Amino acid sequence: MEDTNNENDKLINHLAEELASNMHQTIQVLSTIVSISEKLYEGSHSRFVAEKSVQVAEELGMNEDDIYELKIAGLLHDIGKVGFVDSALYKYPKEMSPFEYTQYMKHCEVGMQLLKPYKPFQKIGEIIYQHHEKLDGTGFPRNLQGNNILPSAKIIAVVDFFHNAVYKKPRTKVNTPASLVKSASAASIIEQTQSRFNTALNYIFKKAGILYEKKVVEVFIEIIQAERISLGQKSVLRLPVNKIEEGMVFAEDYYTNYGMLIAAKGEKISSDMIKALVRFAENDQIPMKILVLK
Repeated sequence: MEDTNNENDKLINHLAEELASNMHQTIQVLSTIVSISEKLYEGSHSRFVAEKSVQVAEELGMNEDDIYELKIAGLLHDIGKVGFVDSALYKYPKEMSPFEYTQYMKHCEVGMQLLKPYKPFQKIGEIIYQHHEKLDGTGFPRNLQGNNILPSAKIIAVVDFFHNAVYKKPRTKVNTPASLVKSASAASIIEQTQSRFNTALNYIFKKAGILYEKKVVEVFIEIIQAERISLGQKSVLRLPVNKIEEGMVFAEDYYTNYGMLIAAKGEKISSDMIKALVRFAENDQIPMKILVLK
């Protein structure tokens, strides 16, 4: 009987590992699809929203399962925009034509409907559906208020607004060739975004408790200000990809030959990223030496 139980445990563990692997691969595919529409940003919008949302959630003491769902929702929150024409992607809502704005208003529901058929993604889809809701009921698509909005959606709402306000490129820069972009430095990264950074933080601070969850705003501001101070203390280095270390920060955006963003300016480098960078460099998809902040 004991041998049978051991075999059953092994089978269950194997199936669990297979399901986890399949889900991870699915998330990677979906997030790659989302990244295609992110050429209008300095860095990766979805990765920024996922990373910073997780940091806020950890500070707020959310449990591991909720944080995992939040991370995926952050990566995929704009999946409903896939298929948007470029002319709509780089506009702010107030600049859109009536047709573009109608399409934009539907992206939360489209995102949810894309994920709804798959049980592991149903809660994630609901978070995505709510990420433009506001505490006072002025958000969309359902004009939800207060505690009727999921905690994870409240976090994404703050981080998403901030990144759009600070790192969305002006139209004139959307198609600027990489060869014409001036090399970054810690000072230049801060200087280029300082005005927008201050404006965005002031806005969410003033709207805390009105549009956005107050605790979320307080924690996010603390995280983002500390990160900016740390960034200003770093030096710029051009290093071979095999000499890059975990914890360094990308100083430029790096794309593959077919236009996929694989390294986002301002993003902290992980051990998994280093392995991927080496592979891309060996296949001539990115330079053998890249700019980093240390």
